[in-house]
Amino acid sequence: MPVSTEMQDMLSETPLTVSSLTLIDALSSDPDYSSLILLLQRARLVPTLNSLNGATLFAPTNDAIKRHNSLWNSVLDDSDYMLTDNINEKLRQQLFYHLLNYSITAFPEDDSFLQVHETLHYPHLPIQPPTHEPPPYPPWMPVPGGTLGGEPQRLRVASRKEKVWVGTDASGKGGAQIIKGQVNASNGVLLGIDDVLEPPSDLVTVLSQTNSVSYFHGILTPEIRNLLNSTEALTVFLPVNEAWEALDKYERIYLESPYATDDLNRILNMHAVVEGGVKWSDSFDPAINCKNYQVTTIDGTNLEIVKAPGKTMISTAELVEPDIYASNGVLHLVSSLLIPPGSLRLTPEKYLLSLNCTSFVDLIHDSDLTFLINDTDTKYTILAPSDDVLSVHGGSDLPERGSEELKKMLQYHFIPGIWKPKKLKSRMLLETALHEKGLNNGSQVLSVEVGDDITDVRRSLFIVQVNNTFLIYFISKPVTPPSDALETALPILDLSGFIAAILSTSIGERLRNTPGTSLLIPHNSAFKRLGLLVSDHLLASSSKPDLEKVLLHHTLDTVQYAAALENGTQHTFATVEGSDLSLDRKDNGSIYLSASGGWAGMKTRLYTRDMLTETGVVHELSDVLIPRSVELTIGKLVKAAKGSTMASLIIKSGMDWILNGTAPPEGSPWAEEGLGDVAGWTLLCPTDTAFKDYNLTELFDDRENLRLIVSQHLIPNPPKEKSLEDPAPMYNNRPLNLDNSPTYSTIYSQSSLYGDVVFKASDDAKAGYIVGIKGARGTDATADWARVMSWGRTTTGGGIGGVIQIDQVLVPYQPTWWIEYGAPLVVGSKGQSSATAENIKAFTAGGFGGVCAVLVGHPFDLTKTRLQTAAPGTYTGAIDVVKRTLAKDGLSGMYRGMVPPLLGVTPIFAVSFWAYDASKRLIFALTPNRTSEKLSTTELAAAGFLSAVPTTAVTAPVERAKVLLQVQGQGGAEQKYKGVLDVMGHLYREGGVRSIFRGAGATLARDGPGSAAYFAAYEVTKKALTPAGSSSSDLNLSAIIFAGGMAGVAMWAIAIPPDVLKSRIQSAPTGTYSGFMDCARKTIATDGVGALWKGFGPAMARAFPANAATFLGVEASRKLLDSLL
Repeated sequence: MPVSTEMQDMLSETPLTVSSLTLIDALSSDPDYSSLILLLQRARLVPTLNSLNGATLFAPTNDAIKRHNSLWNSVLDDSDYMLTDNINEKLRQQLFYHLLNYSITAFPEDDSFLQVHETLHYPHLPIQPPTHEPPPYPPWMPVPGGTLGGEPQRLRVASRKEKVWVGTDASGKGGAQIIKGQVNASNGVLLGIDDVLEPPSDLVTVLSQTNSVSYFHGILTPEIRNLLNSTEALTVFLPVNEAWEALDKYERIYLESPYATDDLNRILNMHAVVEGGVKWSDSFDPAINCKNYQVTTIDGTNLEIVKAPGKTMISTAELVEPDIYASNGVLHLVSSLLIPPGSLRLTPEKYLLSLNCTSFVDLIHDSDLTFLINDTDTKYTILAPSDDVLSVHGGSDLPERGSEELKKMLQYHFIPGIWKPKKLKSRMLLETALHEKGLNNGSQVLSVEVGDDITDVRRSLFIVQVNNTFLIYFISKPVTPPSDALETALPILDLSGFIAAILSTSIGERLRNTPGTSLLIPHNSAFKRLGLLVSDHLLASSSKPDLEKVLLHHTLDTVQYAAALENGTQHTFATVEGSDLSLDRKDNGSIYLSASGGWAGMKTRLYTRDMLTETGVVHELSDVLIPRSVELTIGKLVKAAKGSTMASLIIKSGMDWILNGTAPPEGSPWAEEGLGDVAGWTLLCPTDTAFKDYNLTELFDDRENLRLIVSQHLIPNPPKEKSLEDPAPMYNNRPLNLDNSPTYSTIYSQSSLYGDVVFKASDDAKAGYIVGIKGARGTDATADWARVMSWGRTTTGGGIGGVIQIDQVLVPYQPTWWIEYGAPLVVGSKGQSSATAENIKAFTAGGFGGVCAVLVGHPFDLTKTRLQTAAPGTYTGAIDVVKRTLAKDGLSGMYRGMVPPLLGVTPIFAVSFWAYDASKRLIFALTPNRTSEKLSTTELAAAGFLSAVPTTAVTAPVERAKVLLQVQGQGGAEQKYKGVLDVMGHLYREGGVRSIFRGAGATLARDGPGSAAYFAAYEVTKKALTPAGSSSSDLNLSAIIFAGGMAGVAMWAIAIPPDVLKSRIQSAPTGTYSGFMDCARKTIATDGVGALWKGFGPAMARAFPANAATFLGVEASRKLLDSLL
């Protein structure tokens, strides 16, 4: 073997020794070895060394021994040591580690080569305790055997920077340096070293001293420590720290827990080999073994060892560091774990235990549910409360240990499948491992809610996922399975009314326990919208059968979660009551349900809440639904209205069929009068208290009066009356539409002008509505009106009609003779009172408005007329006309010619407004299939134009007289006429009636388009000024004035040209113009086109104030007439 340079130098400095010089002699002759000689004597190894032949002794110098704070110094310092341990086995073993049973003649000459030598140290377990008995025989020789399977401990020699080191590691690092030259003795070689060679310790100690396997050392359990130190000839292929880091974070947490002992033992057994002795790395050489060398681990798995240039593979791992010697084996460090796939069963239980969920696991064991946490084949998402959580929310908050309730609760924490955070969405329902009897043994579901910032929520979730086998969410409190439907809904105050109704019946337990149901609970406000009388009837003790049918009608006989209701294709759902509900999904996402019965259009808004129960789910409704099995008759509602007296009156009058919701008997007077064709009835039902001042005995005996009272309170409903149907389905609970002051005919209306009743909103918003007999007057107003207290709608007769509870009896109105016959302007012929009265109101209000217009606008009109009819140059403008008129005639001159319009204004404006109302009714009559109840702007303009036709018959002669009176005296002319009668007489004598009506065509040409603009502008302006949700009848004074003014401006903006021509025709001498067009041609030829716009300024100045006054007078007088008539 090549010799290093340093060793050659040492050999050259050392003289050859005589053959009689032994190793002991060589040590004794060198003072550097005095300590070593003493130790050999103490260990009784002097005879042993003398007996060896061709040995090698690595001899620590005195300085080396002194620096080595070890057993050796203790033996040297304690002269009595021999007495306590006569065998000195540990010292002897360490000294044997410095001896080879052969002589080394050469050392490695470069850094890449290591020598491996076998020492005389055969490690074995020490004798316990030490003894002072003498050794069994001298000399003390090494005994083969021990903890390395009969093999001696090994020692490496390496060259490093031309120096020789003994006892290095596999990479040639560490060890003691040879510092003294070689001495050749007769029985061996002596080499001095600068440190004591420490024999390798047991495997556990070696592990603790190896930094690259510190992770495994940190998770050693007592059982593994015992295995490592008690097993002889053990070879361990131990993964380095980086190999463990390749495991999932939570797998490492588990392995680091006190619950991983069994799995750590298995892992070690998969990396440890006992069979066949210690497997040092030189045995991996293909020259020694076959090319594919295999060893069998304690666990029974085979490790294939393949050595190639540059690296050695141990199965799938690379050999990182070979041959770390230990007293009972050897360590080989590998790059990864040698665990066959599927061989290590890391169950959910193991992870739960390691992650501080021991109490949760303990409860699972108590409930015999261990299959949930020990099955690695079934994938689960686990909701796990930690021990800290259960310490707060456990104890009395949990069901009793071992109970069925606890078992259900624990199952509710397991969700089949792997549900990662990114898969979770708000309102999701996840099936759990809990199979509910109340769900027909189907899986109970768990609702999911994700916060607004879903990214932050997902990041903040504390979860553990292991190899896509199971997923653990750590929760802040245990999850409680849903309870029964009533208990689930009870804490919600807005559902308390329906719950109370259920508890008042005998079906509470049925709704609690019927499996596979969906309970639809209306809000408390739903009972109010149902109609107070209907609610009172259902909640009455005598109406329990009806109430129970209604409650069961709100219970579907299947479980329908929100997703199915919102996005499914099913539209009809059976109920426990035996009927069904129809579902309608709107484009905006809202959902409505229609009842099987109730009244026409009965619907409710469905709010999908997914309140889970042990038998299904609870959703919310906006309204109560009535099934077809429940008949709400007038008789039932009268009882709820506390109207037993009224019911008696109806029965006494022979109309008991109304109470039952049936048709009148055949052959009865009611049938002969056609009342059987009525779709439904609405009864105005006074309370029993309302009859307190009546002598009921006399009333019952007076059949005629009794029938009159009943007839006054019975309103026949037209079939499918559109006004009854509110566009919002949850508000159609009224038997009649009570808004916008509607008028309804009663049975009494067939025989009296005063049978109709009208509803109005009370001035006091809290008082609701009042109802009165229309047209009743001359009384003290106590017998012809009443307050509406409540109402309810019937379901018979197609759901049309019902009962309106009132606080007073409506006494049929029979006016005195002077009211009935002395007011012809108010009341028309029998059967036509309403239309006639409206005509008269329109006529009178129009006349009053005309008077207001003349008083305000005549000075403007006079100025306009004089400008239009005067010769060119007479006036410089409107101001000049006013100045001259005031200078000549004073202030009264501005009102010259006012008498004709003032006398004619009543018929003119009266006919105009009457004709306008009549024209609107005509348009309605001509458009029976119209979709809107209001006229369009075009239709309003058409009605305005038509109103000018009859008005011209009055306007033309009045305008003729007015113009002649207004123009006389201007320009210094004499005053020809003394007054209106003088004008009319003169005109008649001059040309007869034809002369009086001169300019009628021009008047119509002015007033036709003008009236169209006039009325259309007024209605449009009023509509624009009306706030949303209000009526135009509620507009204040300033709004009416503004709308009227704008109407006048609109009219005169287009009426001036025909008005100029009219004024000229009517004021010119006979024969001046042959007609309207002749006047137009001559005016333009003489004065130019601008002459057609003469008087525009005064006309526009007059238009706003005069017409504002007109409409103010019309509206004010109309309200007065409405209050009187």
